[in-house]
Amino acid sequence: MKKNGYPSAGLHGRVVHDIGARIVSGQIPPGDTLPSEGELAETYGASRSAIREAVKVLAAKGLVEPRRRSGTRVRPRDAWNLLDPDILGWHSPEALIPSFRRDLVELRWAIEPAAAELAARRSQPEDRALIQEALDEMEKAGEDPRAFYSADVRFHLAVFAASRNALIERLSTILGPLLTMSFQAQARRNRAFPLAVGDHRAVYEGIAAGDARAARKAMQFIMNQSARELEAASPEAAIAADVPA
Repeated sequence: MKKNGYPSAGLHGRVVHDIGARIVSGQIPPGDTLPSEGELAETYGASRSAIREAVKVLAAKGLVEPRRRSGTRVRPRDAWNLLDPDILGWHSPEALIPSFRRDLVELRWAIEPAAAELAARRSQPEDRALIQEALDEMEKAGEDPRAFYSADVRFHLAVFAASRNALIERLSTILGPLLTMSFQAQARRNRAFPLAVGDHRAVYEGIAAGDARAARKAMQFIMNQSARELEAASPEAAIAADVPA
């Protein structure tokens, strides 16, 4: 189960996650109608009431629209709650449309440099210890992409927490899955991991020194690198680098 997402345990949760993932992946495209309640009950070995509840969950996320006589229709992508933790988790990095990839980096640009600056001004020793711990894990990961990206996400979430801004901390529920997708979608090669560690160390050093300007500048550099790597992976999602602060 993803943080604050819908529980995946049990038959009911499996129905929600399976149908949701099929919709987000495009296996059931917008405009299509889901199988009938009875057909879904048979497919999943679930009761009709369980299917109805699962459809209600998906409708609340903006994925489907139940209609009394014409069935449950998949809604257009622009109707989906794209900040829902489950919908984010159901996206495959390889299948992200270019505009959504661009939006990911632009959202990070809007938040992360400011979070680093606030962390330099407000962080407590325990906050900095968590950032250092994540940085150490990035270094230990070597050329293991899974371990590296996991530690990378923890680093950025630790910076959010260190900002001591309640709204930024709350956004970490959304930004955690977004960061995971963003990193996986980038065209970073394993040999670039040590360089990335150095870039992140510059952010940590700015925060640890209480140098807000240095922390912000170092995070902006990381954002520019992310934009370039994303463009390399998906040229049609090109983003203007060196976005002003």
